[in-house]
Amino acid sequence: MTMVEKSFFHICTDGTKIDWLFKDDDDFIAGINRIGICVHITGTHLYSFVLMDNHVHFLIFGTLPECKHFINKYKQLTGRWIKQKYNLNGFVNKLPAHIIRLRSEEHILNVASYIDRNITRTSYPYLSSEYKWGSARYLFKDKHSIGGTKLSEYSKREQRVILNSHIELPLSWRVLSDGMLNPIDFVFYDKLEKLFKTPTRYNYFLAKKVEGDIDQELQNGRQTYIIDKELRPIVLNLSENIFGISDIRLLNIQNRLTLARKLRYEYYSTPKQISRMLGLPLDFLKGYI
Repeated sequence: MTMVEKSFFHICTDGTKIDWLFKDDDDFIAGINRIGICVHITGTHLYSFVLMDNHVHFLIFGTLPECKHFINKYKQLTGRWIKQKYNLNGFVNKLPAHIIRLRSEEHILNVASYIDRNITRTSYPYLSSEYKWGSARYLFKDKHSIGGTKLSEYSKREQRVILNSHIELPLSWRVLSDGMLNPIDFVFYDKLEKLFKTPTRYNYFLAKKVEGDIDQELQNGRQTYIIDKELRPIVLNLSENIFGISDIRLLNIQNRLTLARKLRYEYYSTPKQISRMLGLPLDFLKGYI
């Protein structure tokens, strides 16, 4: 399998590092809206998600660079929301994220069920199917009656207020009465249901005790490595977006070191790979990344 192929990935943030990400309903609603925005921006396919008080889980199908772009963008937008609402700067900058490539159909279904079971492992008095801030409540259910108002019925200004973003989403996507995007419009429920085949089989996986294995995967912190061929255009895009320069050779040392930190902490590149990408001596990077 090459790194350019699409795969399923379990993506989550580390719930042991911060006390909270979402404090109230407005935070959760905005958090779900950010999921839709990130799906649209990155072109990834979202199969399952859950937002907990202090961490998030996603089951996503896409390329590795797309998935890393997804979680980096989600963290960026979350940090912006927290800064605006709570006046806390850099709150999620160093929040670790795990990206685990899933190896088989059973692995995919175990992770999907693990994500849905997350709520039952807490003090919340909910079943997975009742929890508002996860995708499980719409799985294997009639989705036609959920409805909402299409974005096309709002002005651009109203859309920006609802979404807290200037990103333009598909106008066919719908907004529920509380201002939350309808997850049905950006979650691949039909494909996940086909993977599970029947509600009975879904319940079988939901009842499996897979927490030990999956928690161990996350504890090991296995990050998936991006090869040079795939990382090079990412570096050029970062340089263009941050500095307006697409030729790495034209960057000064300080700008290259800024990119070095991004590659290390957002894309999990090794020092040797960063040295190759940015034309910096390996010894020069020691102590900086």
